[in-house]
Order: sequence, then C-alpha cells, then structure tokens
Amino acid sequence: MIYKKRTMPNELKALLSLDKRLPNSHMKKHEVKKNLLICQAGYNGELEFDAHINEFQPDYPHAILHDLYLQQDGTYFQIDSLVITPSSITVVEVKNHKDKTVIKANPTQFIRVFQNGDRNPMRNPYIEIDRKIHLLKNWLQTRGIQMPIDGLLTFAHTNELAIEHPSPEMKTIFTYEAPVHFRSLPVNEQILDGHAIHNLATAMIAHHKDYNPFPLADRYDITPEDIAPGVICPSCDRPGMKWRREKWNCPSCGHAGKTEHQQTVQDWFMLIKPQMTNREFRYFTQLNNRNVARSLLAKSGLQLIGERKAAHYVVMKDRTPTP
Repeated sequence: MIYKKRTMPNELKALLSLDKRLPNSHMKKHEVKKNLLICQAGYNGELEFDAHINEFQPDYPHAILHDLYLQQDGTYFQIDSLVITPSSITVVEVKNHKDKTVIKANPTQFIRVFQNGDRNPMRNPYIEIDRKIHLLKNWLQTRGIQMPIDGLLTFAHTNELAIEHPSPEMKTIFTYEAPVHFRSLPVNEQILDGHAIHNLATAMIAHHKDYNPFPLADRYDITPEDIAPGVICPSCDRPGMKWRREKWNCPSCGHAGKTEHQQTVQDWFMLIKPQMTNREFRYFTQLNNRNVARSLLAKSGLQLIGERKAAHYVVMKDRTPTP
C-alpha cells in the first residue's frame, strides 16, 4: 500500500519559477538552467520508479513511502522511496542518467561515459545509501524498532550499465525490474505485523518535513532586483497581466481570472524572502492600488503579522509554498 505519494520537489518548483523570471543575459542563468534540467531529470526518474513499483502488490502487509525527509541526530536525510515489509525495510535510491554508467570495484567507482566518449566520475551512491541506512536505523531504534535494512540502487533509463567484477556491494537494477525484485524477497520472519507496519508508516509521515531550499536568490547569490516582477499568465506563460474590472487580464492572449496573482506570491516566497509587505506585493505583481492589494493578500491564505508600517505577510507554518 502506498502511504505517501510523490509530489514535485520544492526545489524544482522554485527553479522553474526562477528560470522564468531571470533574464537570459544574467550571469547565473546558465547555472540555474543546468540545475533545473538535473532536478527535472531526477524527478522524472523517480516518477518512473513509482509507476513500476505500483505493480508490487503482495498478499502480505507492506507500506511504500515516496520522497521521505526525516531527522535524526540533528541531521535531515532524504529517501527517494522506502519499502516496508513484515521482515525488512529497503531504502531505494533512483538515478536517471541517459549515458552509459560504469561501476568499478576495489575501490568502488561510478563513471558516466557520454556519447562523445568523455568520462566523468560520479559520487558513489552506495556511500549515500549507507548513510541513509545508518540514520534510519538510529531513527527506528529511538522508537524501539530493530529491522534489517537493505539498500537498492535503481537506474531509470535502460541505458548501458557496465558492472565490472567482482559484483557491486549493493543490489543495482533498472527501475522496471523493481516489482520482480521485491516479489523475490523472502518474508521468512514476521518482525512487524500489518498493524505495526501501518503505525510505522503513519509515524514516518508525521515526522516528514518538506525540504525547504528557499529563498533561491540567496542560494544563487542573485540580487532580488534582477528577478523580473509581474503576474505571469498561466495560459500563454507571458508576464504582464493587468488588474482590471476585478480580474487579472493578459494583454497577450486575452486570458482572465481572479487568482493568477497567487503563483506570483508563491514565487516571491520561493525566490526572494520569507515575508512580504503590501508594498512588496504591489511591486512584484505590478499593481498600483494599495486597497486592492490588501484585499488580494487577505484572500491568499497567508498569515498577517504586525500592524500598520510593521505589517507583513508570511506563509502559514503548516503550509509550504505550492502553486
């Protein structure tokens, strides 16, 4: 049973917004675009794994959680996917590389071989999986649970995967093989029954915390003034919507609506800073009327803090900026 579905990562949402609002001539545009493509590829690979793991429907209790962030020993760690069965837990790491991947042993090395023949070493994902297993074991032990935890490295693309002998230290497969892999796992000892698996999965969801990379302007050392303001039309993807007759109107395609500013507000929090004043709202939406701005902000699901000149808006604590 899938207890936690995957949603678009906050970092990807923010990079998509930053890419739209950063001029092509900006010195950080290439870096932003590069990281956007990497993040998008990773997310697509994870979605492909999700589609295949849906075929895993055993007759014993189990739980599947996607994109899980937990904290242990003061450290947050992210797990692409987690599979819990009565006798074991598997930490799944998903990679999405279109190029040939060579895995060498003694010492373990991962090398990407591009179509032009160039070879680039990769960070060893086995090390990262081992780290997550270690932190997860500690997380479980603090809750009185001791379970065997395995690691699984999967590749979303069925590109050439060359594994040199001796065999790698961790099971490595393509994502389409995941259902067969998990069906082949023996369930010899029932450490957790169905009720315990449900409680564990529910506790993990309760302790999950979305990764917050905001604001991206600080992370990329971008001056906020370099980020283009304006309400972007959801229909034609062009900026410059105008507030007329109690609606946002697009001069490019004619689209009109009342809530188009909400994405602009989310962009502000993701890209610039964690609070917004009425004046900043008017600047970023290119709206001139203070009273209209106050009315729109009041309907945006934000929390108002302070009064008069000290008044500003923040995202509710139990919410993350989502479009």
